[in-house]
Amino acid sequence: MRNYCARRGLWIIVVWVWMFLGSFIAVVLTAYLVGTSLTLEMIISILNERPYLAVYGEIVGVGALPLIISLLCNDSPRMYGLSKSGILISLTLSVPPSLIILLARLIHGVLRYESFNLSFPYNIWYAIIGVLAYGPLEVFFVIWLIVNTDYVLGSLDKIFSPGLIITVLAFGLSHIILSPKGGIFNAIEVTVIFLFLGLIFKYTRNSLGSMIAWTLINGQVSSLLVGCLT
Repeated sequence: MRNYCARRGLWIIVVWVWMFLGSFIAVVLTAYLVGTSLTLEMIISILNERPYLAVYGEIVGVGALPLIISLLCNDSPRMYGLSKSGILISLTLSVPPSLIILLARLIHGVLRYESFNLSFPYNIWYAIIGVLAYGPLEVFFVIWLIVNTDYVLGSLDKIFSPGLIITVLAFGLSHIILSPKGGIFNAIEVTVIFLFLGLIFKYTRNSLGSMIAWTLINGQVSSLLVGCLT
């Protein structure tokens, strides 16, 4: 395992490819399990009717693999900013702006919610995994790529680093494919937000503030949380 863990460059490529492939496989399998015909039209239809099911694609395609690799390679949580060190400044820099953004969206009615009419305990289940998947786990995915890309490029000590720029641009632009309804504007918005959160992580060496901030301003989190609990 040690030899495989040393091949960080290879794992970075695998994680990027799996983001698309794993998400697709998870969505197709979920559609199959709920009894939907495995055609593109039917899969899109079921996701439009039950958008909360897309959370499985998010977990499998985005968050799971970097987490598994880190656990198998015995990476220190501190490596990805999961520690008490720097937490206060991380929270101070990231949470207040995210609360302002969330409040502005609520005031201007940007956020739209619909009830999924889920019965207990399914409403609680999807609310919890939705928040975790589109919040902390998604941020961990990005930070994992930033750290490991900078490790490969020898730029871990830089704040405005190549790993940060490459990862944020690629992740933001990937939303054109993964979230086509949002379009280019959504992709640019995600890129800008993660550049800001990534810089906070690089500066503070703590990722908890970024995780909380993204959870607060991610529209998917708000929609799933309200939709599942109403």
